[in-house]
Amino acid sequence: MNHPLSFYAKISAVCFAVGAGMEAFMIRTGFYEKVTQLEAQRLEETREDRERFLSELRAELERQAAEKGIKLKVPPASSDRSDGGHEMPPR
Repeated sequence: MNHPLSFYAKISAVCFAVGAGMEAFMIRTGFYEKVTQLEAQRLEETREDRERFLSELRAELERQAAEKGIKLKVPPASSDRSDGGHEMPPR
């Protein structure tokens, strides 16, 4: 099937218009704000789960080390750190 160039130009224009209309609809209805809010909520929930898991793991490691009489050097919990638990990149 050999279509003229004008056919492809029309198809491209229609697809562009449909895409622009969809974007305008999503912006007008607050879609992106809602998605951003849900992502922030999910990120906070996973952060809390991760911190709880790490504190449980720390307690278990310390318990096992004390049980075996081993001196354990465990890094501080992320909430104990002055940088909020984030490693600073090397310079």
